[in-house]
Amino acid sequence: MRVLKSFQREEVSDAVMAKFAMVAPVIEATLHSVAMDRIDRLGGYPAWTLHDLAREFREGFGDAGICFELAVHEAIAGRNALIWPLASEVLEDFCGISGGADSILFGPEKEGRIPILESIQDSLTDDSRVYVGNRGQPPKLKRYIPQIFRAFHRNEERNSLPRSINGLWKADLFIGNPSVDRWVGTTVKVKPGALESAQGLRVGIYPKANASDVPRVDDRLNLIRLPLPYDSAFMELFYKSFNLMRAFLRCDARVPPPVDLPDAEDRFIVRELEIRRGFPILDVLAAIRNMSQWTLLDSDSIESLRPTASLSEAEGLTDSPEIFVDSEPISISPAAISD
Repeated sequence: MRVLKSFQREEVSDAVMAKFAMVAPVIEATLHSVAMDRIDRLGGYPAWTLHDLAREFREGFGDAGICFELAVHEAIAGRNALIWPLASEVLEDFCGISGGADSILFGPEKEGRIPILESIQDSLTDDSRVYVGNRGQPPKLKRYIPQIFRAFHRNEERNSLPRSINGLWKADLFIGNPSVDRWVGTTVKVKPGALESAQGLRVGIYPKANASDVPRVDDRLNLIRLPLPYDSAFMELFYKSFNLMRAFLRCDARVPPPVDLPDAEDRFIVRELEIRRGFPILDVLAAIRNMSQWTLLDSDSIESLRPTASLSEAEGLTDSPEIFVDSEPISISPAAISD
């Protein structure tokens, strides 16, 4: 995978450009959530078009959640001004991790779609430590990654992990800073009430519940709460982008009627997508990212890297040991667990 490292250098100046930047991870999450047998039937990811996605996509309960995870990850990693300063402040104030926030996607249940076991190990060093909020030396994360993956499927593997991290298989991503090589297991939920505790999880990211909902330590869950605001902020931008993409896909990758999408800026965005409905999605993603606020970022040279992670389940992982498999009908929510 070719990766361009970028760093934000200015505030978001244009709502349409900002929305293009948010639409990209929503499309990507939707694509990677389609069952693999359907992906392969049409020639694999490089062959898929927006029109193909519209034909194969089925709305599901976890649609918003899985798109939200990728949007949060991409916004933190890309230093989006709507979330990166807040995430960086929480990391420093509550976890003692300075230097600004970065993000690594995680999700053992998606191994097989993306080779995340090998790639996440490549993104960590032997000295990478995971902070869990307990006394003592933080565990070294990389050595436990294979066992954490196996723990997703088997209870006995969870019991053999150190007690301080035996729930880390529920993490949706790791946020931290690569310069100081310190990370925290993070759960991402689209519903505040869905946050749950697990040994090894340290931060919970979710939509802000009310005006008094601020970053703080939740002693009951043993989590640091990181609520994301709505008004003219991250959550508003996410839901507007998510809803315009759902309307676009429901209309067979064409501009929806005004009653479904009355905002002029939203209709402009879907018109740009419609004229690209026959192009490969991977090319479209690159194009709309170029159409986003290009002066928002300073970019370093391109590096060749393996993918660093995968999408993870929208509503949290279950304690069931069964294997994660594809199911019919196809949904953009995670595939169901079956016997």
